[in-house]
Amino acid sequence: MVVVALSLLAIFIVLCLLRVPIAFALMLACVPFFLMADRLNLELLTQRAYAGVDSFVLLAVPFFVLAGAIMNASKVTDRLLTLAQAIVGWVRGGLGMVNVAASMGFGGVSGSSTADVAGLGSILIPQMQRRGYTAGFAVGITAASAVIGTIIPPSIQMVVWGSLTNTSIGAMFLGGAIPGIAIGVGMMGVAYIQARRHGYPRENRPPFRDVLVALRDSALALVMIVIVLGGIVGGFVTATEAAVLAVLYALFLGLVVYRTIKIRDLPRILREAALLTALPLFALAAAGVFAYLLAFYRIPFIFEDALADVPSWAILWVVVLIFMLLGTFLDALPAMAIMIPVLAPAVTAAGVDPVHYGVVSVLALAFGLITPPYGLCLLLAAKIGKIPVARAIRPMLPFAAVIVGVIVLAVLFPQFVLWLPGLGA
Repeated sequence: MVVVALSLLAIFIVLCLLRVPIAFALMLACVPFFLMADRLNLELLTQRAYAGVDSFVLLAVPFFVLAGAIMNASKVTDRLLTLAQAIVGWVRGGLGMVNVAASMGFGGVSGSSTADVAGLGSILIPQMQRRGYTAGFAVGITAASAVIGTIIPPSIQMVVWGSLTNTSIGAMFLGGAIPGIAIGVGMMGVAYIQARRHGYPRENRPPFRDVLVALRDSALALVMIVIVLGGIVGGFVTATEAAVLAVLYALFLGLVVYRTIKIRDLPRILREAALLTALPLFALAAAGVFAYLLAFYRIPFIFEDALADVPSWAILWVVVLIFMLLGTFLDALPAMAIMIPVLAPAVTAAGVDPVHYGVVSVLALAFGLITPPYGLCLLLAAKIGKIPVARAIRPMLPFAAVIVGVIVLAVLFPQFVLWLPGLGA
């Protein structure tokens, strides 16, 4: 079993070093074993890949992505930015705080961190640079604040986690709300401190009337959060149905209310959403094959034996370390599909609450979005800012520390995660 595990891992690492995309590297690493083993074949590989994404709940993923794409094309991003600017933009370092606040709003609409970087970063990073912020700071805060989109509801990663573990998605959404808000508030505090230290500018304070106008203009966009979260938590709709409602509502705003998109724009938006959806779902399918191969060779038992002597209180710490390490090399979705079956016996034996376990794991995986070499949010933000990734790492560290601090709080104090789901129960 150990030889198989090491061989599988070695093939995967070699393919990644050859710059093969992670989803394809996962699938290609499995192919030799399906060809060599007597009870395995390529037909079974295809079946396991299909089984990896054969879930009604997972239909929520492309619909949430599509809703985000429609809202982005409808210039809802601009309205959220205007609201954030009106509320916190006048404070010293206000554009940095606007960056964080807008990420919280956009994350509550799209549920995607990469969409956050692409949508908000393309506007805010150049604007911050023009106003005197260093490129490294602008890129670092944009990448770090985008992580909030994975944590604050609705979260695509939490939808996938709930699908893979049969955990209530509504409860996970509620469980992620307080940690997500805490990360946002903490990052705003760091932005203010950094602004005072480096002498970053402050903008003019807008009249109260402008704040009310900005709130009015963005209110309909923020209603989407109420539709999605309220519908799921209230038991009116499933996560998939809520995602469909989000798409219909986004279309209504873009085509009827704001009239910022036309019918002729829909093929382009659908294509964009399809491209954004295809790779993570293919990665999930490939990870399903990878996880099946691990189970076939009984490799999870190696981990089960290794974790048997770990005290119950330390299990979540081990889970956090594993997922933070995996997040630096893997996308969150395949990491979930591979490790959930492996860690399940130890977590169940320790009596960890499923919602607590899920939210903490998603937090740990989200940290991987800003850690090289994978660090997708950091890579995208650096590309927008036209700087090497290395220049953004040091300015980003204080914001990354906020995420780590919230993860520690979530592990140490379960009610930090479970209080809101307990109210909704």
